[in-house]
Amino acid sequence: MSLMSLQLFLLALGLLASSGEILLTQTPAAAAVERGASVSVRCQSSSSVGGALAWYLQKGTESPELLIHSATARHTGVSSHFSGSGSGTDFTLTISGFEAKDEGVYYCQQHTLYEFVSLWYTFGGGTRLELNLGRVEPALTVLPPSRSELAQGKATLMCLANKGFPSDWRVSWKVSGAGVSAVDHRPSPALPLKDGLYSWSVGLTLTAQQWREGAVAVSCEARQGSQSPVSHTLSALQCSQD
Repeated sequence: MSLMSLQLFLLALGLLASSGEILLTQTPAAAAVERGASVSVRCQSSSSVGGALAWYLQKGTESPELLIHSATARHTGVSSHFSGSGSGTDFTLTISGFEAKDEGVYYCQQHTLYEFVSLWYTFGGGTRLELNLGRVEPALTVLPPSRSELAQGKATLMCLANKGFPSDWRVSWKVSGAGVSAVDHRPSPALPLKDGLYSWSVGLTLTAQQWREGAVAVSCEARQGSQSPVSHTLSALQCSQD
């Protein structure tokens, strides 16, 4: 169950705080952490919640994992390199000896008794933590259209960007050729790999005629910030020579 699904489930039960109730603010929103370093995430509440605060870690689409409850108590089986502190309106989660397995989005959650009748649950906005591996250029692979697809009058290419870092690389297509009508599919979000790096993919659709006649040259480009991009160019002529 995703965190959003969890929130919707609680809302359906009448347990999730509505707007105007206690708000939680997390800082930072994101950070790249050196291997083995300590990092802290802060959670501030709009009003006192005493010690009724928990911390969760969500990795990808996995269900959120409870790390800390009652502000300072580690959940059963949670590593000792996670620790919680604070009370009232100011709380901190500290991770000592950060490693790739600790990457993910961290959420604080308060659960206070409302008017002595029911529990209210609210979550912070989340803090994404990832291992800082420096700038690693992804390796680009462009997959040409299949013969069966070309027979149907369509040519779909796929660009795979593998093992890059950090997660904010943007992968896109550049198409050159007169009168080209192409569909630039939305790229997939960064997919975390076990080694702390990321992969991406994005597709491009042309007509089979455009592809066969070599009327276009396509380039897959990966760019991070203002740095020089990484690119890979492919044409039908190159494929016919392979």
